[in-house]
Amino acid sequence: MHDRNIARKRFDEARKQAGREQFAALITGRDNRVIPFETIRRELRQQQSIYHGVQNIPLDSIVGSVGRYKEFTRQFLPLSNSLVERWIGVETLSRATGWPPIELYQVGRVYFVKDGNHRVSVAKQLNTDTIEAHVWELPSEAAINPEDNLDEMLIQLGRANFMSQTHLDELYPEHQVRFTSPGQYSELLAQIEDLRRKLALIDGQEMPYDEAVCAWYEMIYLPTVQIIHDSTLMNDFPGRTEADLFVWLSHHREPLRQQYGDYDNLADLAALLAKHFKEGTLQKAARQVRRLLGQATLPPLAGANSGDDEKGS
Repeated sequence: MHDRNIARKRFDEARKQAGREQFAALITGRDNRVIPFETIRRELRQQQSIYHGVQNIPLDSIVGSVGRYKEFTRQFLPLSNSLVERWIGVETLSRATGWPPIELYQVGRVYFVKDGNHRVSVAKQLNTDTIEAHVWELPSEAAINPEDNLDEMLIQLGRANFMSQTHLDELYPEHQVRFTSPGQYSELLAQIEDLRRKLALIDGQEMPYDEAVCAWYEMIYLPTVQIIHDSTLMNDFPGRTEADLFVWLSHHREPLRQQYGDYDNLADLAALLAKHFKEGTLQKAARQVRRLLGQATLPPLAGANSGDDEKGS
């Protein structure tokens, strides 16, 4: 009974701390929940996992869960009193006989709990540095780190997939194609494939993919971004990149055509907007564009829905 009382007090303190974290997240707007694994897995090119056996894993590197992402904060603090009995049982077991290894998926430098969420939660409250775990790795070239939030992870995964497919970083090492919101690299891949298809119709033969990448970069992306870079278009969108604005222009071609007149390509559209903004009041023009498109920021953030629930005590 004594051990159970200690475990209950520890759980109550964890719940209070979770409440404080939720309040801080509400104030800052930062999502403090556990990262949903299925959202990450959908972005991986390699879906087959590699078993690496039992290892001692730093608890600070465990950032997500397969199925219990709604039940814990990023620090695996319990978000519901309904977890109390399971949590106390796990904490009491740690004193009596110890735990069996948990099960983790590894992506980059971070880990996601397949089975053992409560054990991770209790271990953190006991100030344990590491935990024993069976580890399955899903290989990825993305530079994902434990301190990254979900959007940052998705951006890194999107970038890794884009570079793996296009080899743009090898073809043009000086490129500056970087985004501040997830889901944007897929638009670039669609543009490359569309250009490849059109050029194949013109030439009467299929174009090698690397040639299509070069054609897209030199004929579509680079001229447009150069105009964006040389103009004042970025002034009203602090924190965004030229690639952000390039995709934003791509997504809103028709509304912008209706507002500012006809154009032949994205570079012409960028030049048209640059001229309009330069001749008028920049802030007023930017507000008109946002009002026309019904959005307050540039570009729209991609939503991330989580996947199926699995086990995970």
